[in-house]
Amino acid sequence: MKNIIQFCVLIFSTSLLVIIYSCSGAKTEIIGEWQEENYQKGNIDKVLILGIFNKDKPLLRRNFENGMTNAFMDAGISAITSMDHMPYDQAIDSTTFEKYFEDLNVDAVIVSRLVGIDQSRNYKAGYLYTIPFNNYYGFYGYYYAGIQYANSSGYLSQNVVVVLETNIYDAKDKKLIWSGISETVDPQKASDVIKSFGNELVSKLKSDGYIK
Repeated sequence: MKNIIQFCVLIFSTSLLVIIYSCSGAKTEIIGEWQEENYQKGNIDKVLILGIFNKDKPLLRRNFENGMTNAFMDAGISAITSMDHMPYDQAIDSTTFEKYFEDLNVDAVIVSRLVGIDQSRNYKAGYLYTIPFNNYYGFYGYYYAGIQYANSSGYLSQNVVVVLETNIYDAKDKKLIWSGISETVDPQKASDVIKSFGNELVSKLKSDGYIK
């Protein structure tokens, strides 16, 4: 009888550990997206990763771009971090883009920015995501709006839900081809968000036929 009780306790403890472990990981979901209907999919083989963060947090941008690059590389897609080719505190315009990135021959530029960190969900899965108004002005208009937001916004002390907005631009004409909002739930640290989000975005782009 004693052995049976010990066995049951062991089974219960093991099951509890499995439940705790499975619940501890961050989970990312793309809760809304917009697509350019006229874009010819399937031609993205090399991407440039650009994170828009507060200029006083270069390490966060570095970690984000490195993590995203790894996610694409693991999927067989060539990826380049913007910080490897330009000063971290320099703004991007048409001149600097040509100076630092034109010779890299990327097919698309992936730009992500932090929308918010909150203790409750302010977004609902499955809603209709419309193109952000700044994107009507193309890559540069969105970049400047994003960098101003990043350098002026504050951060909450507790992070339960992390919301990112990600835009993908065709590298040739800098026009928006995909835009989406993602929600990462219960991350323990920034690297959890980066890894979970990177894997989810790559999986989404693959299933939708954007990347080869």
